Amino acid sequence: MLFKISTRLLFILSSWVCSVTAQTLVVKDVTTVTPKMNGIVTTQTRQWIKIVDGRITKISSEPIATSDDSQLINGTGKYLIPGLMDSHVHTQTMPGLNWSKPLIKLQQAFMRQQPRSYLYYGVTQILDPSLTAHAVKAFEHAPLNPDIFFCGAAPIVGGYNLLGASFKQAIARRPYFIHRPDKDGEPPEGFKPENHTPEAVVKRMKQDGARCIKVYVEDGFDLNSGWPMISLDLLKRVRHAASEHGLLVMAHANALDMQEIALEADVDVLAHGMWNWLNEHSIGGLPKPIQEIADEIVKTNTAYQPTLNVMRSLRDVNVKDHLLIGGYSKVVPQEILDWYHTEQGHWFAQEMRQGWGTDDLNLITRRQTQVLQQGERVLAYLYQKGHPMLLATDTPPAPTYASQPGISAYMELQAMHEVGITLPDLLKAATLNNALTFGIEQDYGSVEVGKVANLLLLDEDPLESVEAYDSIDTVILHGNPIARESLQANKIQH
Repeated sequence: MLFKISTRLLFILSSWVCSVTAQTLVVKDVTTVTPKMNGIVTTQTRQWIKIVDGRITKISSEPIATSDDSQLINGTGKYLIPGLMDSHVHTQTMPGLNWSKPLIKLQQAFMRQQPRSYLYYGVTQILDPSLTAHAVKAFEHAPLNPDIFFCGAAPIVGGYNLLGASFKQAIARRPYFIHRPDKDGEPPEGFKPENHTPEAVVKRMKQDGARCIKVYVEDGFDLNSGWPMISLDLLKRVRHAASEHGLLVMAHANALDMQEIALEADVDVLAHGMWNWLNEHSIGGLPKPIQEIADEIVKTNTAYQPTLNVMRSLRDVNVKDHLLIGGYSKVVPQEILDWYHTEQGHWFAQEMRQGWGTDDLNLITRRQTQVLQQGERVLAYLYQKGHPMLLATDTPPAPTYASQPGISAYMELQAMHEVGITLPDLLKAATLNNALTFGIEQDYGSVEVGKVANLLLLDEDPLESVEAYDSIDTVILHGNPIARESLQANKIQH
């Protein structure tokens, strides 16, 4: 009897504690704009939204009663949308950093601001496709941060993502690398090859909490083709192991021939647009080989990340005064902006000019714009065929300071809209499409009861202009409202 009384008392006490500590937020009289699973984007005016302990519990056209300890936000004249997701980012290094010792403080300043920069531009979910569980925990240690998901990177020794790396360096830098016994040479003492087969690597990623495996189908940039590359046989073994463990396969591939190989390996996600056409050219439409690959993407329903930000940011690092665009000062700490304007801060642009063999910036930017436009043409073709799009920036794709967290997502949305993607489909690309692709649609991607309350309160309607994504009033992260202006760079309290 004593046990039963004690158990009942504990239940009552725990229920009381839960009721006292539950965090409740109500947004009143707001217009919701959200994609639905049926593909339609709906707008509902004069809605009341109740959020309890970080999840949406009620959506009503009638007023919702609030208690004294509830938070209340007046949404009159504002628009509530799902938080955005950038499904291709890299979170470990400051854009444009070269690793000289005096710059460690800049890296530290970047890491403090980075999560806030994503939130400033409404990105409440990110996916880093080349991370580890340990790095995820380090990112989540920040006081405020978007929800982060990751893929494990599975390069080969000496191949892209491990270019020039020795066997020992591969072991230290990429825990999920795939060993090729016939190509990699004599392994270091103590190396266990059985831990680096496609099957073992995929199994470990699953155990570590990865959502996908990233492979690198890359033999060289532009017309170059001399880099070691994973074989089709190994790719197919990765594909089979990933299917067994319920993981996606994402492929780095941006050239015509590389995307053809990736599709033959039955990858789930192409992590880049097809902007490298090799020797193919056409004035109007797409060259036949490009169109054939694009048609195969549609036929196989392969997820497609345009990542227009890659070529844009590689071009813009050579554009004079690019960093004077107003948005950068909102998300880049002043000490980092000051360094970018020094000669040392331009090291990557100088290196690019050496690679081009010219200091003619007009020539370089024209060529990079042409490559960017090739990617835009493929994107437009796929969209016209009804293929769903994803917001993914690959921030930063290289040591270019023109690709910064958060603002790159906004620029990507602008670029996608300029290509012809309608505003309703742009909202889907930034929210529900990403959630569906990566299997998190039960929690994210729309304003619906039961979902995580990662939401944006906008001053403007995202179905009226793409600039609405820069009119954020409040970021709601797990039910906690955050004034956008408080997320600006240089407002962190040290």
